[in-house]
Amino acid sequence: MPSNPNRQINKIVSKSESGSFAASAQLVQIYSEGMMGAPVDVEKVHYYRIKCAEQLTSANLRLASLKLMGYRGFESLDIPFSQKSNVTVLVGNNGSGKSSVLDAIQKSLTHFVSRLSTRSYNGDQLDEFDISNGATFATVIPEFKVAETSFSFELSQSRPMIEPRKKSKFTELNEIGNLYRLANTEKKELSLPLLASYTVERANDVTTKDIEESDEILSSHTWDKSKAYSKSLTGKADFKLFFRWFKEQVESENDESSDIKVIKAQIESKESEINSSLMKSILSNPETVETGEILIKQYKDQINELQEQLNEKSNVGNKSLDSVRNAIYKFLPGFSDLKLKRAPLDMVVKKDGQEFSVLQLSQGEKSVLALIADIARRLTMLNPSLANPLEGSGLVLIDEVDLHLHPSWQQKIMQRLESTFPNLQFIVTTHSPQVCHTLDSDNIWLLKDGKKFNAPKGVRGAVSSWVLKNLFYVEERPPEDEITQLFNKYKELVYADQYDSAEALKAREVLIDNFGKDYDEIVELDLYIENKEWEKEFEED
Repeated sequence: MPSNPNRQINKIVSKSESGSFAASAQLVQIYSEGMMGAPVDVEKVHYYRIKCAEQLTSANLRLASLKLMGYRGFESLDIPFSQKSNVTVLVGNNGSGKSSVLDAIQKSLTHFVSRLSTRSYNGDQLDEFDISNGATFATVIPEFKVAETSFSFELSQSRPMIEPRKKSKFTELNEIGNLYRLANTEKKELSLPLLASYTVERANDVTTKDIEESDEILSSHTWDKSKAYSKSLTGKADFKLFFRWFKEQVESENDESSDIKVIKAQIESKESEINSSLMKSILSNPETVETGEILIKQYKDQINELQEQLNEKSNVGNKSLDSVRNAIYKFLPGFSDLKLKRAPLDMVVKKDGQEFSVLQLSQGEKSVLALIADIARRLTMLNPSLANPLEGSGLVLIDEVDLHLHPSWQQKIMQRLESTFPNLQFIVTTHSPQVCHTLDSDNIWLLKDGKKFNAPKGVRGAVSSWVLKNLFYVEERPPEDEITQLFNKYKELVYADQYDSAEALKAREVLIDNFGKDYDEIVELDLYIENKEWEKEFEED
């Protein structure tokens, strides 16, 4: 492109030519609107839009912040999401608004998906019930980042008969959507970001029906990138769709495609020519031996080229299957050999060497399997050119990430999500201290009374009881329980030096019957009593 006399624009041009998506996007705006003293230039707008599209291939998408105004229980809330960590956790009591925040993001993502996968520009709208009591409108403003470029849009809903009505605004989203589609047109192997949401209903998905009814999905169903967004924001891990996809991938792995058959036939034909009696005759004749050697070299070169084509085509289906299997095995240690059974139709997996139908797994195992399989399948479809599709980028929402999981699994799930899908941004909710004490305090937001609060320092690595008390504001013992009340009363009596009273002795007997005499806090109180008795004896002497 010709240089621009404006020195500031030249610097931006230089950054653009060096690969900066942010600079290219800025130049699109400059030449579209005639900014910084530059004239409107349609040719340059087109040039830098194409450059933006090319640079999107290496740019990750992230949600930078979310602003809510008059939305459900939030008069005004602005949540920044860490750009250093891939995980943000929302905690709070029931009714604090955790799921409402995820709903707001999910509604926003439907508009993003519609611009990535279709030209309909249709997405979920805010409803009247989304408007806070006393407010005249609700607005949701997500801000995203692609590379270093920020863009935002507004979802708004006004109450009936209110003027002026608050309107949604999608200008920047429309532009970024156009760039993604342009990039995908220019480069079919472009990776696209995964946008997915999983609600508490995700755990109800793996049933016999998912397997039996998988064939109801049209055989003409294609598995292109646009289909990776199919039902990705409905809140469910679509195991039926995963089973059908897995079945077709296995069939393509086992049954040679027509392309592969043609290539194999061509290789066999070339090899037959080399070993033919005619070629032997040519090689045995001194006058034609040189010609024969040239022909053989040509045939061998052609065979090598055909074998390269064969390897490429043979590995396409395998890479997708291997990626999904590897994600499941990495997330569920001890699991292996995920495969289909034909009669009766089933999906089976080995768990610590023993084979189980996926339907025989525990609810927690099925829930995790369905979740990981769904994420991995979508990533393989959206990242056709990546050596490891699990390294694709995107945003995943998970409500109650600890659902149906044993506490020991709760302690591992966030680390395994991050290690299995290293470039995905996860925004999750939880009620579990076991989830929270595996994360830095900076990555946790506490929602309370329509506001957000930082988590206290020291959550990571803390004992669960500390996290319960200092993050969730839950007492270590159930305060309304009779044993708790009796224990507190006994402690009062002991520290008031009334431990030998009839009331204290009776309470101690009940507590030992409940906890056992070796219970830590009983032992601690016994030591206090022993010291007091020793002091009495010392004073008497």
